[in-house]
Amino acid sequence: MLPLKQAILIIGLASRKTIKSLDVPTDFPSDLSLMKFLLDNGITIASSCGGVGSCKKCIVNGDLISCQITLKDFINYKEISAVEVSYL
Repeated sequence: MLPLKQAILIIGLASRKTIKSLDVPTDFPSDLSLMKFLLDNGITIASSCGGVGSCKKCIVNGDLISCQITLKDFINYKEISAVEVSYL
């Protein structure tokens, strides 16, 4: 079973504020991208390619392309519990 965090914090680097705390559901699809999860929860993520990974505008945490990483992999990636968005 996937170890889940209770929530993911959304941190705006421009505002230096915690924008929102998103609860992580226990039953999300294993192929759900981080970008789709964020968009579905009202977090604006830049993208001009529609999530196919070609524009690379949806970068979070400095180097993660949010449309190319699943929510599952993000949760397990170095035990990250926050998404840092440079323009929020």
